[in-house]
Amino acid sequence: MCVCTPSLLSGVCGLSSSVPRQFHVVKEEKTWTEAQQYCREKFTDLATIDDMAEMERLKRAIQEEHEEAWIGLKRGSSYKWQWSLADRDFYGENEAEFRNWGKKEPQGRDGEDCAAISVPMGLWFDDYCWNAPTFARFPFICYDEKSSTQPYVLVKDKKTWRESQRYCREKHTDLASVRNQTENDQIAAVERPGGGPVWIGLFRDTWEWSDGSSSSFRHWDLTEPNNALHACAEMWPSGLWNDEGCYKLRHFICYEGESMGPYFSGM
Repeated sequence: MCVCTPSLLSGVCGLSSSVPRQFHVVKEEKTWTEAQQYCREKFTDLATIDDMAEMERLKRAIQEEHEEAWIGLKRGSSYKWQWSLADRDFYGENEAEFRNWGKKEPQGRDGEDCAAISVPMGLWFDDYCWNAPTFARFPFICYDEKSSTQPYVLVKDKKTWRESQRYCREKHTDLASVRNQTENDQIAAVERPGGGPVWIGLFRDTWEWSDGSSSSFRHWDLTEPNNALHACAEMWPSGLWNDEGCYKLRHFICYEGESMGPYFSGM
């Protein structure tokens, strides 16, 4: 049994005010479906991950094993637009559903799964997240929860949406969510010489959590998911996620809905 001690995990807090889940790294090799069944019988379900705080806890746990591990994310059939910043407490009523698409947007073409905002017009359009020529590299807007006066940070370096997401999570909080027209106007007013588009945190995918959670948190590697035939998500020892064939044998991570504290157990 391997246990991450409370002292190692102390001081970790996310945007969400919910009680931390208790995660269990199971060192048995099973297919995704077998792992799901095991977790539902022994605990609650395969792991759902809500934010970077939980992500970092899990990363430290599986790094010790140097093995890939299934999590509870599986490809579904229905596309849904959602925000990179997944914390439910961040959004008031209907704020997560605010949209300001331009005329005939989003176009919904295959691969155009991320949103940018035209500056200074403030209208949104969909574009390629990462697998496209240079026209899909834009400056971007980060959100920084630590700043009450200037929470929106314009980064002028041109990056793909996925690269922008990684940068914002490392340097600030996340890519910017836009909850209402006032925030949309604030972002559209950033000093962007010559105007032009900037990435915001809206994306769409079909991935769903095993327990039915609506969490929009994702932590894919920069070019993942990249195989339509791979319908299940695994976590690499680096903490990044990869799509893989559900029939593969992997260790896996379960969670319990009620947790007394942020620690891990291994089996």
